[in-house]
Amino acid sequence: MTRRLVPALSAVALMIGLPAAAQDFSSIGTQYMDFGSSMMSVGQMNNVLGSTVQRGGRTRSTTARPVPGASLSAQQRNAGAVSTRYRPSPAVSTRVRGQFADFVAKRDPANGERLRQAVQQKDLLGAWEKHVSVDGLRRGDVADAMTAYWVQNWQIANNVPFANRAQVQGVRGQVSRALGSNPAFARLDDAGKQEMAEVFMLNFVAQGSAFSDANAKKNTTLSRQLSEAAVARFRNEMSVDLRQLKLTEAGFVR
Repeated sequence: MTRRLVPALSAVALMIGLPAAAQDFSSIGTQYMDFGSSMMSVGQMNNVLGSTVQRGGRTRSTTARPVPGASLSAQQRNAGAVSTRYRPSPAVSTRVRGQFADFVAKRDPANGERLRQAVQQKDLLGAWEKHVSVDGLRRGDVADAMTAYWVQNWQIANNVPFANRAQVQGVRGQVSRALGSNPAFARLDDAGKQEMAEVFMLNFVAQGSAFSDANAKKNTTLSRQLSEAAVARFRNEMSVDLRQLKLTEAGFVR
């Protein structure tokens, strides 16, 4: 049996997966709430990006346009200088992985111990990187982790097996601009950025594994439940209807 990830990104079929215990996360993927969704920083970043999704691919800015000839404000100057990259720490990864193991075990007590072992023993972040690298995404960057998470949830909600590199990079541009203009994100240190990124990565793996496994087994009931869960997550946490969004080379548009 295989545990399958949703490769949210181009040139990889929806059904490609990795060898692992079957249905590691099938019961977790139907949860309406993400691991870490109650973390203020993750919720804020999702909401910031949600507010940028406008008709025609334009982003809404809360920063006033500069008057011609006037100097830029400190906030405007800093927005372009905010880096979404971070220096990873093994200690942070260990802590986040332990918290994620607790989360999945509590959500599915009957399989809690097996799920803990899957989280602790499998290289879930490596699995994430394997699937997203085809579209130029990588570990060590919050914008890349958030991009993959948004694109995959849109795919699950709309049952879309493919997205091309240009579309994914369009979303990354939206994410990068949203993070770069957010004061809360600018205050995060490397550890804070890493924790946020790895939360997005682990949610990606759990939700994608469940959806891909359900499709591989032609379990249409579970696939539909997982799709509805993705819709509910974004509606409840961000007031965004994934089924009203279109994925374009400019990113998400309504």
